[in-house]
Amino acid sequence: MTPEIELKYLIPANHVDKDLAVEKITVMLKANDISFTLNNKQLNNDYFDNKDLALRKMDMGLRTREVDQKFEQTIKTAGKVVGCLHQRPEYNVQLEDNTLDLSLFPEHIWPEDVDVKTLQKSLQVIFTTNFYRQTWLITQKNSVIELALDRGEIFTSSNVETIAINELEIELVSGDEQALFTLAKQLMTVLQMKPGKLSKAAQGYSLYYQRDDL
Repeated sequence: MTPEIELKYLIPANHVDKDLAVEKITVMLKANDISFTLNNKQLNNDYFDNKDLALRKMDMGLRTREVDQKFEQTIKTAGKVVGCLHQRPEYNVQLEDNTLDLSLFPEHIWPEDVDVKTLQKSLQVIFTTNFYRQTWLITQKNSVIELALDRGEIFTSSNVETIAINELEIELVSGDEQALFTLAKQLMTVLQMKPGKLSKAAQGYSLYYQRDDL
């Protein structure tokens, strides 16, 4: 289990273009003598639940993810959101392909009355998030932070409009949680940012509720 601790911010959809945003962030980090490495990748994610939204009712988020033809499944259990700070326990398991297997997660994460095999049989993809992620792996004093700029969309079915993804995530890899807020203040000097209280999963569920076939 890895505790996910991150700040989430929204940036305007018309915020110039992603390349200029990347340049502004990179220049700011260099100007402040902050050590970092750059990376980018396309992330394709399927989120699962059943028709009764059993996982949602348990405050769990379940997805499979494909990155560079590699697959993993992730479940996030009940956490808390204070302002733009998101904290949730997260469990990640590598997969051979995009086939979901709940038995690979630790048994203790499930409520006692849940039959995991029966639950898995009832699951289906209810929405998808596809986005391009530019990351900066940052070392600042005694902390390591992953800064991610995500741009893409969330969609569920053809009769529902998509939701655009335009956000920054500042995630603590190791070190002091306060380092997240320090970096956020530095980013605000070069970007328009506002707190993001809803996760991609929460936004995806909001789309699911709009479907005509429910």
